[in-house]
Amino acid sequence: MSLGLGDGPVRPSRTTRADASLRRRRMYAVVAVLVVVALGLAAWARLGDGGTSAGSSPTATDSTGQRGRGPSELLAFSITGAPSALLAVVGTGGGQPPAGFVLPPGMTVIVPGQGETPTEQVQALPGDAMRISVSNAVGAWASHYAVMNLNGFGDTIDQVGGLTVNLADVYTVGGSVLGPGRTHMSGNQVVTFLYEQAEDTAIRWSSVLEAFLKSAPAIPQGDLTETDDAAAATAVLGAASGAEVQVAPTKVVGATAIVPAQPDFDDLVGRLFGTPPPVRAFVQNGNGSPGIGEAVARDLLPQGFRIVLSGNAESFNHDTTVITAIGADHLDDANRAKDALGVGVVRESQVPSGLADVTIVVGSDFKG
Repeated sequence: MSLGLGDGPVRPSRTTRADASLRRRRMYAVVAVLVVVALGLAAWARLGDGGTSAGSSPTATDSTGQRGRGPSELLAFSITGAPSALLAVVGTGGGQPPAGFVLPPGMTVIVPGQGETPTEQVQALPGDAMRISVSNAVGAWASHYAVMNLNGFGDTIDQVGGLTVNLADVYTVGGSVLGPGRTHMSGNQVVTFLYEQAEDTAIRWSSVLEAFLKSAPAIPQGDLTETDDAAAATAVLGAASGAEVQVAPTKVVGATAIVPAQPDFDDLVGRLFGTPPPVRAFVQNGNGSPGIGEAVARDLLPQGFRIVLSGNAESFNHDTTVITAIGADHLDDANRAKDALGVGVVRESQVPSGLADVTIVVGSDFKG
């Protein structure tokens, strides 16, 4: 007799219940396997990204997520003899990958004691003054500097058999059409390429510098026309194989002046070299001695400062150097400045300047 709707639900047979139970167990087993596989892949991915497995110590990271590393050792590198500035900073060591940072031709920087100066005039300074100016521009101290002339640079390139340069465009160089892409260039071709006064000189210089560093040339110390330490300078250049070379970001103000584009400029320096943002200092000459700006910079810059403005105080009769912290947050910076200079008294001001973190009026107690 068939069951009607009023007879209640149909009970599943014992065989049906067993089949359903078996299917559930199989489904749970599959899910469990998938979970184990997923967890294994996640752990493998973490290890591949430099993570740590159970029982190992994690690598320290800073607020930007970068692993704990010291800053690179920096070299201010200058190739003279071209109409446009060929300036760069090269960094190696400190746990950072090797890197280069090109200061574009025509960019205006603050030269301590001289004020706003284009990179062409920076390059014309004596080697140590060039190093101080470049360090101030990038906001990080270059512990060494090296200068080569353009023809000597070409000779060095020929000694390593030329360079393979990744050219950004098609160029006519000495009657030859070169590029785009990876192109072998002789020393003479590089000299001609860089000597031309062109709108893209910064790109040309960065591509040549990257190829030059990749070749890891054994530069004869006599090929350097100026340096503070030939052995140290050539060691930095020789250790920079594979360096990433970037051009400093800039912007145009007042329709004519090319200046660093902040904060992108300092952010890129920090990423390339692992250096912290510089402390901004306004330095005033309060004793009338010439060359105070450069002398103060030589002491301050290695301690993480950048001179954003320099000039004369209202008078030259200041006996004691006064270092003013702009706000309590910069008291430690002011005390570091005092330690670096070796003289002075520290004060605090709650009046924001919008320009500097510390203000220094240099007195006659500072001997330079």
